[in-house]
Order: sequence, then structure tokens, then C-alpha cells
Amino acid sequence: MNTKVKFIVHDHDAKRAGKHQDLRFQKPNDMKNWLSFAVRKGVPTKPGSRVLAIKTNLHSEEEALFIGEIPEGEYGAGTLKVFDEGMAIIKMYKPAHISLEFKGKKIKGLYHLINIGVTRNTKYKQNQYLLFKGGRSK
Repeated sequence: MNTKVKFIVHDHDAKRAGKHQDLRFQKPNDMKNWLSFAVRKGVPTKPGSRVLAIKTNLHSEEEALFIGEIPEGEYGAGTLKVFDEGMAIIKMYKPAHISLEFKGKKIKGLYHLINIGVTRNTKYKQNQYLLFKGGRSK
């Protein structure tokens, strides 16, 4: 695939969901919309670390790049700060497996998002992904 996209990782101190990171990147073939994943334990920077990433709603570019305070009562209320941003190359984009090569200052290298779809809460069943660094792209 090798589609070049922008990405951003926010440190999000949300009133309801608590502290976590949001990983966002442009959706291939629809660059005006950004895919977004909430990562409670943060985006791993070392190979072998695996964390849960919950896919959230698509964001417009304006929403994806927002920095500051989301007001009380709005979705995601709390503070957003930039942890890292830059360019990424989407190597593979399938519903069950997204492979990206990040070229940020802190987030670098090949990462995979694998849909695991395992949960007791059916609301999030299709939105659970395993995020990890390393491995080979296809």
C-alpha cells in the first residue's frame, strides 16, 4: 500500500476516561477523516510491548489536531497535549490488521494494530485492537 499520512499522539487527561494517549492518523483514501484509537497504557516505544487500543469515532482534521481544553459535557472532556506528531507510511490497511511505519520524534518504526474483537461488552467488541511495535510488514 505505502500511503503517506500525517499522525498525532495526544496525552489526554480526560475527566471521564482518565489519563491515556490518543493515537490518530489520516484514513487512507479519505485523508479528511482521521482514525482514532484510545490507548490507556500509552503507545509502546519498545519492541515486544503490547497494549490494548480502542478504536473510537472518526475525527475531522480539525478535531484530530486540536490541542487544549475540551469543555465539560462534550465528548472527551479534558486536556489534550501533543506527545508526538509527524508522518507515517501505511504499509497495510485491512479491517483486521493495520500496519504503519511511524516517523515521529518519539514514535518511530513499524507498528501493528490487530483487531482482537474480544470483550464482554458488545459495544466495543469490534473496536478492540492489540497495538505493538516491531515485526515485518506484508
